[in-house]
Amino acid sequence: MIDLATSIMPYVGTGIFKLDSSPDEIKTLLKEYGVLYNEEINVNRYNPKDPPWIIVEIDNVMELFFAKNRLFKIVLKGIFSGNLPNGINLDTTIDDAQKIDPNLIFDDWDEIYTSTNGYWVEYDEDTKKLCWIAIFIPALERDDFFEYKW
Repeated sequence: MIDLATSIMPYVGTGIFKLDSSPDEIKTLLKEYGVLYNEEINVNRYNPKDPPWIIVEIDNVMELFFAKNRLFKIVLKGIFSGNLPNGINLDTTIDDAQKIDPNLIFDDWDEIYTSTNGYWVEYDEDTKKLCWIAIFIPALERDDFFEYKW
């Protein structure tokens, strides 16, 4: 059983899931723990020269995003109950999250909240609680991320 209450560490990972891991490393861990998952491969139809993205989803827990054989983003959702270092988790309301982290601001382009502390969040309009928390490699914050030179 994987620990669903483990710490969420921006730029690092959460529990056994470490950013920069390969898809094979993560799938081996999932098999060892007996965790069922779905896998999807997305090719950029507008630019097929871009590396394909592999998305591994653990239903109602997390999504793991890979490109260039590297785990570059983890999205935590559903029943995941871990905390960021500042205490924010999926039970936190967006108002409380902004009080805890004044650097958490709305990004009009992506329509999510981003923090300079290395994570992004989105909240549920009805409950006002966070519905997902994303952590990622530092390169994802750079303007040249989609040049895939990381």
